[in-house]
Amino acid sequence: MMMKGLKNMSGGALFYWLCWILWIIVTFFMFKGKQRTRFAIWILLTIIFSNFYVTAGNISVSLSFLLVLTGSMLLLIPNTRLIYHLISSFTITIGYAAMLLWEKNAPVWIIFHRPLILSIITVILIVILTKSFNLRLGIGLLGMSAGELIYSLTLSSYGFSEPIGQIYFFEYAVMTVVILMILDILQRWKYKVISLIENYKQSLRWLNE
Repeated sequence: MMMKGLKNMSGGALFYWLCWILWIIVTFFMFKGKQRTRFAIWILLTIIFSNFYVTAGNISVSLSFLLVLTGSMLLLIPNTRLIYHLISSFTITIGYAAMLLWEKNAPVWIIFHRPLILSIITVILIVILTKSFNLRLGIGLLGMSAGELIYSLTLSSYGFSEPIGQIYFFEYAVMTVVILMILDILQRWKYKVISLIENYKQSLRWLNE
């Protein structure tokens, strides 16, 4: 087994750009606490090790891929409905792997930006399966990681050896996280607006009385 760094840094500009934006949002806009620290460290380590691979035999695995996989499991483990969320992650796994294999065989079906289209489809599945942001994050990243693993091993069985956790995987993952974060912010704003409207209606009732 050995670890190596890949020198080609030309790809993955979208991943690095969005990751730094996420790190800034987490570091400066989240409430202070252990969760903020963990998320910030997680993002930084994912950026740092995204170009390093652990190789065992013919299989190469990105260190950042292992970080994403481990972090997603840690997000789900404390939950009381663990079995349900693992089944939900498995649903994401099948959907994600199927989309990648379909794209491999018929790349014409994706005529727009690949990471965006695949991320939107993944987010739709995640939103249907659960509501909490942390659970959506855990289910989504675990499902995508397992799907990436199945996809790479499937290609390997046909003689197409590819590293597990290439830069395209991180682009899909970070875009999924960004979309989930935007949806969570919009949902919070919606509740605040509804609360303000209800308070305004209540104050009008008091004035009329």
